[in-house]
Amino acid sequence: MSGAERPGPVCAWSVSRPAVWDGTACLQAATTPGPTGSAGQRDAELRELEAALRALQVTALNFGRSFVNDAGVRENYVRRIAEMSRTILADVRAGRATPREGAELAVQLRNVIMEEARVQSSVIGRAQAERLKATGKTIEQLVDATTEKLFPGRSFGALEPAQRRRVFEHIVESSGRSRPAVTSQIPRWRLMGRACVAFTVAVSVYNIWTAEHRVHAGLREGLVLGGGAAGAAMTGAATGLVCGPGAPVCSTVLFLVGGLMGALAADRIADRYDEELREFARWLGEGW
Repeated sequence: MSGAERPGPVCAWSVSRPAVWDGTACLQAATTPGPTGSAGQRDAELRELEAALRALQVTALNFGRSFVNDAGVRENYVRRIAEMSRTILADVRAGRATPREGAELAVQLRNVIMEEARVQSSVIGRAQAERLKATGKTIEQLVDATTEKLFPGRSFGALEPAQRRRVFEHIVESSGRSRPAVTSQIPRWRLMGRACVAFTVAVSVYNIWTAEHRVHAGLREGLVLGGGAAGAAMTGAATGLVCGPGAPVCSTVLFLVGGLMGALAADRIADRYDEELREFARWLGEGW
């Protein structure tokens, strides 16, 4: 068509508004710009999200290990005190030990088994046990309490020999019984613990499987989870000094904070020595 002007290039016009360099295909300002923000900012946000997910993994792992461990410890404790009580009671009734000797031995062994179980328990489990019973009772305390229970209003010194024998045998039998309200929670602890551990394993497997370099991702996962476990263990050792005995809430918070701090520290170490991790992954046979 004659007289028509040739059109100029698209986006050749200029405006007074500043150009948007990130998020559009054109170097001029657009009426509906695409997503803004630098690539570095998005990477930083992604790293924060990954750190939060790792912290969640570590928390689940630490709680899972604690629940499973405490369930096993409690189960072993219940079994041991029951066996101990049956053995001593059989010796007393067979005449191999006097009723008082049997009661004294049962109380002593029960307290020893209890302390051993608390040493083997997690920080949270030990604090909860100490809240329910700070220390084991003495034979004198048990004699007075059992006498009042079986013969209300009477003192042990006023009892007949047969009645005293009944008091001692009752103490031996009671030493083999655990607290039902706590023992009934064993299946629940074990289920919760296994669920937490399964969650941690599932997330780790997913992270490793979907990673471009799986060996490197596996090394990093192991480092972070190990750091979280170490942090929880170190703070757990200090709970007695910081929280005191029988403080499950304080012990749980300290246990949680220690695990998170350990995981974050391990994550920072993994970032700092990422090249060394990559080199180790290459040595293990991973190609880049």
